[in-house]
This record gives sequence, structure tokens and C-alpha cells, in this order.
Amino acid sequence: MKKAVVLILILSLAGLGAIQYRFLQIGLKYAKARFDQQMGQAMQAAQQGLYPETQLTVLLAAIVTGEQGNFQLGVDTLADAGRNFFKDYLKDRMLGKGVNVDFDFALTDVPGKNSYLQSAGYVASSDFMDYQAPVNGYISEQCQCNLYLHVKAHNLLSYLLGQLNVLIILNVAFFGLVAFCFLWLIYLLRQQATLDEVKNDFINNLTHELKTPVFTIGMTAKMLQERCTSDKDLQYLEIIREENELLKKHIDKVLELASMESGRQAVERQVLDVHEVLEEAVAGFRLKVEQQKGSFTFRREAENAIAFIDPVHLGNAVHNLLDNALKYSAPPVEIELHTYNKSGKLCIAVKDKGKGIGSEHKDRVFRKFYRVPDGDVHEVKGFGLGLSYVRQAVRMHQGEALLDSTPGKGSTFTIVLPLHH
Repeated sequence: MKKAVVLILILSLAGLGAIQYRFLQIGLKYAKARFDQQMGQAMQAAQQGLYPETQLTVLLAAIVTGEQGNFQLGVDTLADAGRNFFKDYLKDRMLGKGVNVDFDFALTDVPGKNSYLQSAGYVASSDFMDYQAPVNGYISEQCQCNLYLHVKAHNLLSYLLGQLNVLIILNVAFFGLVAFCFLWLIYLLRQQATLDEVKNDFINNLTHELKTPVFTIGMTAKMLQERCTSDKDLQYLEIIREENELLKKHIDKVLELASMESGRQAVERQVLDVHEVLEEAVAGFRLKVEQQKGSFTFRREAENAIAFIDPVHLGNAVHNLLDNALKYSAPPVEIELHTYNKSGKLCIAVKDKGKGIGSEHKDRVFRKFYRVPDGDVHEVKGFGLGLSYVRQAVRMHQGEALLDSTPGKGSTFTIVLPLHH
């Protein structure tokens, strides 16, 4: 069970990571679309600024045509000046639209092969995103040619991630917190499994150690009874024997439950008629009810009672339910054992007319050591292990244990088992 929980936690964490990654992808797509829109606006602003005759367009026209005009500079110096001024011009337009990214540019002819002016880092065949716009107006009129402006953004992914830094930080922090909680929970589960194993080993060792003195007390009491002639002493010895038998039953019950939980309990399932198993379970129980001048009814209404079961564990589970019904029923005792088929399954119901169980306790009565509060003193003695054993035994058969109870009117415990087909 704990391994299944750990696996579910790991899969949940992996699923959460996949969802976070998908959200990041969506965020990047949104940031890219927004960047494209801003770059389109920046390119449009650059187009408009290059249309009229200005100092910059005159400089660029001189570089494109190769005619220096009034510029008293060498060709290389003129190109360097135009390159610097034009890059600053483009940067201002991009910043005006909210874009602050490293870029390179080029002024080319229509095919984009011949470059009239380009920045030092511009490579036409690079994988950087290329934004293009035609250059109309003064420059194209001077050179009598078609010009295109190319702008390539560098490290666009890093830039877009930087735009999403708040979202990324929150996602990473949230995922890290959840991952830490999951890992801590897995650690606690492993610790709990270790503690359960230590507890079960301790219970096994303790109960085995207790069995020896219990057996010795029982044998000694029996031998004394055989030799004793005093009625008063025989009465005391009978009390010792009865209490010793009760202690032995408690030890066996604790040992059996611990073995079942640890998986060391032998399970021998076979295809049987459950009615036959129930008959064996109630054989001695009828006498107990009769001794308390009560009534016990066994209604065998299940048309199909063939199931794949362990007769010992199922018999013990039913016996525990019957024993509880007898313990918690006030005179006159009325107990009913009822079998029937429902939804393709076998149902075994034990009904009594005792004090009943409140709704706030229904989910707890199957827990180990839990007993329904009854003031400061429990009239019925026990460890609260009977119903826990019932639940374990029923789960071992891939079934379920149900409770329907009304305070003051009684309780009905139902074991639901799959049928053998």
C-alpha cells in the first residue's frame, strides 16, 4: 500500500512538472507574439523616419550610391559613421516600442544578397530571427533601387525568458515547494514503514514470550485441579484457568493481527461454499446465545455462495462480528446472520439490536485499538482489535466491510465478497 502511495506521489510530481513546463511553453509563445508585435511597430516607426530627407537619410543615401556629396570623409569612415548613427537610430525606435535586445542590421537590395550597409555582427544565413521592412522615400529615390531593412535579434530565447522572469521564479518556487513536500512525505512514509516493521517485530517477540508463561500457568492449573480436593480451591483454580484462557486468546489475536499486517500470515485461499464455513463459525456461538436466553437466526438467502476464500480468516472475521454483537447487546439478545447476493457479489450481514454506533464513529471503528467512547469506563473489555482484524481479513479477499448503525436501535456489519466465477 505504501509503495503504491509513493508511486502515486512520484507520478503526481512528474505530472506537475509537465504541467509547469507546458505553462512555460505557453508563456514563451505569448512573449514571442508580443515581441513580434513590438518589433513590427519598431520597424514601422523606422520606415517612417527614413522616408523624408534628414541628415541620417542623406548620410545613408551617400553610402548606398557611393557619392560622398558634401561629406568630406573617406569611404570606410563614411560607412563607419553611417553604421553607428543608423544603429543608434534603430535602437531608439526599438526602445520606444519596449524592445531592449541586442541586434544587428543590414540594408540590402530586394533579393537580400547584396548588402549596402550592415553592422559588424550581421550574418545573412544565421539562425537569428530576421525582421524585414522595405525602405521607401528619399534613400530609394536617390539610388533608384529597392532597399530592404533587415534586423536580426540576438539571443531571443534568453531575452524572452528574461521577460518571464517573475512567472518562472514563481513556478520554480512553487514546484520546489511541492517537490520538497512530496519528498518529505515520502520520507515520512518510509519512516512509518520502518516503525511499523519494528512495532510488528516487537509485538511478535512480546507475544511469543508471553505464550510460554501462559502455557505454563495453564498446565499448572490443570494439574492442581486434578489433585485438589477442596471445593474452594477448585473454584479458585477454575478462575485462574478461565482468566488464563482469556489472556491466551488476547495474545493470539494480537499476534494474528500483527502477522497479517506484516504480510507474514499464511493465506490459503480455496474455492468453497461460504455457507459451510459460516455453519462451522456459528456452531459454538448458538450455545453462547442460548445461555444468555437470547435468539440467534441464520438466514441463508444467497443463491450463489461460492467464493475464493481462506476459511480460517473468513471464519474468524465472522466470529468476531458475532462476538461483538453478543457483547454489545442488552437482554433480550437478538442476533441475525444473513447472506444474500447483491450486484454480483456475496454479502454476509451480522445484525443486532444493541446500543448502536453514532455516525461520528462509523469511520473509526475499523481502526486498530479504537473503541467507541462510553464514559470513563468501558463495560465491555477488550483491546479494540476485533474489527480491525475483520477489515484486514476482508481486504485480503478483495472485499469490503460496511457498517450501518443507528444509536439505540442496533448495528448491521456487512462483509461484501466477490463471487467465484
